[in-house]
Amino acid sequence: MKRNELHVIYGTNIEKMTYELLTKINLAKDLKPNMRIALKPNFVVAKEASSGATTHPEIAEGVIRYLKDNGMEHLAIMEGSWVGDQTKRAFKVCGYDKLATKYNVPLYDLKEDQYVERQVEDIKMQICRKPLLETDFLINLPVLKAHCQTGMTCALKNMKGCLTDAEKRHFHQLGLMKPIAYLNTILKPQLTIVDAICGDLTFEEGGNPVHMDRPDCRR
Repeated sequence: MKRNELHVIYGTNIEKMTYELLTKINLAKDLKPNMRIALKPNFVVAKEASSGATTHPEIAEGVIRYLKDNGMEHLAIMEGSWVGDQTKRAFKVCGYDKLATKYNVPLYDLKEDQYVERQVEDIKMQICRKPLLETDFLINLPVLKAHCQTGMTCALKNMKGCLTDAEKRHFHQLGLMKPIAYLNTILKPQLTIVDAICGDLTFEEGGNPVHMDRPDCRR
């Protein structure tokens, strides 16, 4: 797959569609069995994906199954919910605890992770250690939805879950746009699969989902 190439697939069998997307782009050719691969979903709040707020577990399952079928074993799922919610609760509510048990994939709550400081231009930021330093291949699994401050939220903003809670607050104080752009010069996912199954087109915390029935894949 060439970089900056976009693939879109429609349907309702979410896991199957995701697997087919990765097969179509032949992701396996860019991977090595010893790679540490992390999946970064969106669990801004502890709500089921049907609410339009969070990443469908079927998308993560399609990715995990494809990776394991192609010999990848060093997998992990990493996320840090927003300041007012608990990541571990989101793992359970969103069905990722069952997914982790089924495929023996560890779940990492980035709220409990150590952080390293990085500076871009005039902004110094606290970034969680695992996605930055302990991951060889980062797969971004954002949800396409609206946002009260930025208008929309998707791939770039999903990286904010890799910050400490203090830094998340700081980003909001800075207006989000500029610091998110800066963050993505440091954290650069090698693959993004956008969950556009039923994102909420009015609010990032869900409640008014709009069915589009599509995952989009981009590198």
